[in-house]
Amino acid sequence: MTRRIYLDHAATTPVLPVARAAVAEALQAWANPSSPHREGRSARETMEACRAAVAGGLGWNGDLLFTSGASESLALALGRHKLDRTLIGATEHDAVFRAAPHATVIPVDADGLIDRAALGDLLQQPGRALVAIQQVNSETGVQQDIAALARMVHDAGGALLVDAAQSAGKMPLPLMAEMIVVSA
Repeated sequence: MTRRIYLDHAATTPVLPVARAAVAEALQAWANPSSPHREGRSARETMEACRAAVAGGLGWNGDLLFTSGASESLALALGRHKLDRTLIGATEHDAVFRAAPHATVIPVDADGLIDRAALGDLLQQPGRALVAIQQVNSETGVQQDIAALARMVHDAGGALLVDAAQSAGKMPLPLMAEMIVVSA
């Protein structure tokens, strides 16, 4: 009998027993956390304690929104930002392309890295841009130099959205970004 080895933990991995127990405990606070009654206040306290724990674990001190997953978070950020235009890397996750079908695509070089000259040219066009870039590509493993890209975006007056769904917990979060997407 051949022993099977699972190598796709970056995409989906079994839930750790401690995490499963924490979820089961949190589900005891079943009430609407926006309700003023005792059960609602208890649910709000639980949710805010979880929010603080997650933010602290990630080293994030900005706002933290819970969604059903990275795709929903990307859609929320890309669909509701108030900047003039959207730029997305050519190798981004399909969820980014679905959420921003009219975005301008930033080319990548032969190694899968954002073409900085092309990004610079795109950033010089009129209007402030939201730039969406993956920290680590889920299929190729290519790691973008987020710090250098963030400097370019910020120098041009833009904002940076980093999809860190594949890198969160494995490498430091790019805290220089205005928005970061992570996933459990």
